[in-house]
Amino acid sequence: MTTETPTLTREKDGWLIRVKMGGRIQEVHCTNEVQARYFAVMLALNPLKPTRFRN
Repeated sequence: MTTETPTLTREKDGWLIRVKMGGRIQEVHCTNEVQARYFAVMLALNPLKPTRFRN
């Protein structure tokens, strides 16, 4: 699984973190910059694996 560096974007109501993992984009919304930077570091170090539900 390939992971790119997280990007931080300032929005009106907070911060948005985007990480491309494989062919999907994981997004996390945060209320302040400190929280956003924390999640960006955590996603860069240990990315979440996309879940797959099977019947």
